[in-house]
Amino acid sequence: KKRGIMKRITNYWGSLILLFVYAVALIYFMTGLPSDTQIPMHWNARGEIDGYFGKTGATLFGLGFSFGLFFLLYLLPLYSPRHRKDEERFEKVLPAVTFVTILFFVLINLYSYLIALYGNVIPVNFIFVLIGLLFVFLGNLLPKVPRNFFIGIRTPWTLTDGENWHRTHRLGAYLFVLGGILMLLKAFVPYSARMFHTSSTILALVLVLYPLVYSFILFKRKRA
Repeated sequence: KKRGIMKRITNYWGSLILLFVYAVALIYFMTGLPSDTQIPMHWNARGEIDGYFGKTGATLFGLGFSFGLFFLLYLLPLYSPRHRKDEERFEKVLPAVTFVTILFFVLINLYSYLIALYGNVIPVNFIFVLIGLLFVFLGNLLPKVPRNFFIGIRTPWTLTDGENWHRTHRLGAYLFVLGGILMLLKAFVPYSARMFHTSSTILALVLVLYPLVYSFILFKRKRA
């Protein structure tokens, strides 16, 4: 058992190094920013900042969320009923899923601190670049995720039917990538094009959410 635990830790070395670097970066920002600094924490559909946290609150939230996300994914074998049934497949994809999700949360969070420290000096809407790339990477990982109750496109119809899970995630992979590319395009469109930003955000949401509907369609077809 000890060897198994050590092996899993080794598989997650990328995420552990990332969390360490992130914690060091937050310490740097905490010491370099005035106590009354407001950290951007939310963007609207046009990519405009519309929500802030205080420096201490933002730091506690960032550390709590990133480390909590790591332990939630790393400890999946302890609470997932299906992990033991598909352990080999889970252990091939879980380290990558963990690293990618933490990486993009960390990048978005550090981007917020850079805005607070230096202002928004990047010529493109970088938040859409990060979100778009996150969708693209998750889309590539989706088909590799075994059927389970915690990660992936979880509907009553995918969870109870292996074929439904497989086909829904295969479609979801393409749609997540398309939605990610659309978000990347938004990064280069100025704030003034409000109609484009609103319509493209709606379209991206439709692309990402359609697999939920598709899994139900597959269910109905199978029962027909």
